[in-house]
Amino acid sequence: MELKQAARSLARRPGFTVIAALTLALGIGANVAIFAVINGILLRPLPYPESERIVNVMHHAPGIQLPELENSPGTFSLYQQYARSFSSIAGIQEGSRNLTGGLQPVRVQVAEVSPSWFDVMQVQPLRGRRFIEADADTLAAPVAILTYEGWQAHFGGRDDVLGSLVEIDGASTEVIGILPPRAYTNPDMAVMLPMFIDPNGPMGRFGTIGVARLAPGVTLDAARREIDQLQARIPEHSNNQMTAETLDRFGWSASLQTLRDRITGDIRPALLIVLGTVAFLLLVACASVANLFLVRAESRQRESGLRLALGASRGRLAASFLSESMLLGIVGGVVGVILAAFGVRALIAAAPAELPRLHEVSVDATVLLFALALSVVAGLLFGLLPLPQQLRSPLQQLVRDGRGSADLDRQRVRKTLIVAQIALALVLLTGSMLMLRSFQRLRSVDPGFNPNGVLTLGVSAGDGVSRVEATARYQRIAEEAAALPGVTHVGLINALPLDPEGMNGGSFELESRPRAEGELPSVAYYSAISPGYFEAIGTPLLQGRPMERADIEERRPVVWVSETFARDFLGGEAIGERVRFDTVSEWLEIVGVVRDVRTFGLREPIRPMVYVPMTEPIGTMQVSAMTLVLRTSGDPAGLAPAARAAVQRADPTIPITTARTMPAVVRESMADTAFTTTVLMIAAIVALLLGAIGLYGVIGYVVTQRTQEIGVRIAIGARPEQVRTMVLREGLVLAFIGIAIGTIAAAALTRGLESALYEVSRLDPLTFVVVPVVLLLTSAMAAYVPARRAAGIAPLEALRTE
Repeated sequence: MELKQAARSLARRPGFTVIAALTLALGIGANVAIFAVINGILLRPLPYPESERIVNVMHHAPGIQLPELENSPGTFSLYQQYARSFSSIAGIQEGSRNLTGGLQPVRVQVAEVSPSWFDVMQVQPLRGRRFIEADADTLAAPVAILTYEGWQAHFGGRDDVLGSLVEIDGASTEVIGILPPRAYTNPDMAVMLPMFIDPNGPMGRFGTIGVARLAPGVTLDAARREIDQLQARIPEHSNNQMTAETLDRFGWSASLQTLRDRITGDIRPALLIVLGTVAFLLLVACASVANLFLVRAESRQRESGLRLALGASRGRLAASFLSESMLLGIVGGVVGVILAAFGVRALIAAAPAELPRLHEVSVDATVLLFALALSVVAGLLFGLLPLPQQLRSPLQQLVRDGRGSADLDRQRVRKTLIVAQIALALVLLTGSMLMLRSFQRLRSVDPGFNPNGVLTLGVSAGDGVSRVEATARYQRIAEEAAALPGVTHVGLINALPLDPEGMNGGSFELESRPRAEGELPSVAYYSAISPGYFEAIGTPLLQGRPMERADIEERRPVVWVSETFARDFLGGEAIGERVRFDTVSEWLEIVGVVRDVRTFGLREPIRPMVYVPMTEPIGTMQVSAMTLVLRTSGDPAGLAPAARAAVQRADPTIPITTARTMPAVVRESMADTAFTTTVLMIAAIVALLLGAIGLYGVIGYVVTQRTQEIGVRIAIGARPEQVRTMVLREGLVLAFIGIAIGTIAAAALTRGLESALYEVSRLDPLTFVVVPVVLLLTSAMAAYVPARRAAGIAPLEALRTE
């Protein structure tokens, strides 16, 4: 009955209902959309049985600037042999390979896994069989399992692919199984291969991802304690390849975290910041609707008095008001869910490509329950506010005040809500401006190269060819690309700046500075390049000579180093010095020094770099996949079709994995910051508008209630500008109070933004000056319109107003 009456009451006032419902829908929809993303990425369990018991094993060596290390054959066999906390443990190595035999030759992502991966994940193939230990034998016939996504994308979901032969890097390989959908954590993974991990392998060759399933009854904390204790067995297990003294100097430690936390850990802070932002927006929206309800409640005082006079209880009256607010909350929630469905699509389209589990985001039952709960809470928030005054007022006053007089309690509540709106809007504006300034600082960072006019193409000779043959094929591609109209420079690199997949690092020694006994090794990162690379990417040569074709053809033992390498290890005098990496015996002469490049990201610190001719085999550095870099005098994006054709003319067997301009690569490297900044800016602008509209409404209502008083003032001689100033002052006092409270709140709450900021203090003086000024000016404009209307009131007309 109450709901029917509430529905009829709202229907009689469509203007109020539409404005209130849309305001709520905006706040609820934003929260539901962000919650859908957080639910899909952070909250929803991984698609494996008891997925919370799957853990990732990591190591840390801060003493040699290696904050994170995966596993080596030595550590893997240590845990496999001694860790009782694990029911099973598996190793994974992710990379890419050339695949032929599908719809077309492509470079695909490949995961080499130990057969125990199926025990850890408790996954069974959708078709065919899983890997067995015999498949991982180095003498066994090559076999592969396709992920469901790889089967659909590269084989069109053909049934006859099971049991067929495909070529992976030139090796004929039998497809023995197909995984179920979303069985691998990376949706881009296409192929799985069996991996043999030598139990007697080296302790120091890291790069194998370790995943394990906790044994029944074992807690994560208990497993962590055992893993910590097992580190003391590394010297014995490795035959002193790594001594206790070495481990101590490395600052060596191990850690366990759930696989879900490992996948989503980096993005968690940014998503929580966005959720906090839209929660503030919902509070602003609720405050706006509460003010509307207060005004409406005053206009219904006579109706309420009559209902009480006719015998209705105050409880029945309260139920009526709450029914309206709850119904309005539900309507706002329904519209909000519709908006959220579109919002989720927009967020997925705008989100950074590296955002994990993005394919799992959807508006599911959990999200709908969240929307329902949010609608109910929002309805209660703004519905309860008018009740105390409405139910406390004497019956005689309720009946007498048909038009709703300016009650002091209601005035205070309305003004308090406006102050809260302004304070919340200031917090959001402060956060958005801090992120905007951080983003501007990030955009101004010198990446160490000139991205303008540069096109990049991923090309791959595959692992099945020798380094010499691969180099020759890449050289032919470079020569063909160099002949394209408008191309001025061409080069190749195995790990593109800002997108360093394939980057390698390791310890080294300098011939002129032998390492003292007990001294920690120096660590640098290295990339394989071709002649012309520095010119193509736009990295200046600071000392020495550029790379020549003869360096490749004659396999000269030469390298180029970054200015940080030259400064930190050689005092800036690097030319002529010789360096040797621990994995090779050959000394390499430094013949050039180039500008530092932000290899790992614009936010990341500059690392010492060594650039090696792509013919030089160092450590695990591969040239099976390279990036072709072309500098053009024209539009780089427009060059892409011709560049693709040039690669195919030079070598039709080489697949092209990507084609991106360097400006796009730079933008992608900032995508997470841009995403967070955009969401904060939109929320802040909406909150500012809602706050301004609320202030306008309250001051306008005050003017309406004080029409007679204003008329009297004008009649006895008050000038229009005095009236205007009086009304404007009332609005600005509310704004000042809200700004003061908001500034204090912002100073405290921006601690949560600190990790997301780049070279901007959370108490940035410019932000804390500009934001209050903007809010004050906006408030002044919102209050000026009703103030001007008040100054134009005609005294006689005002005195006739009841």
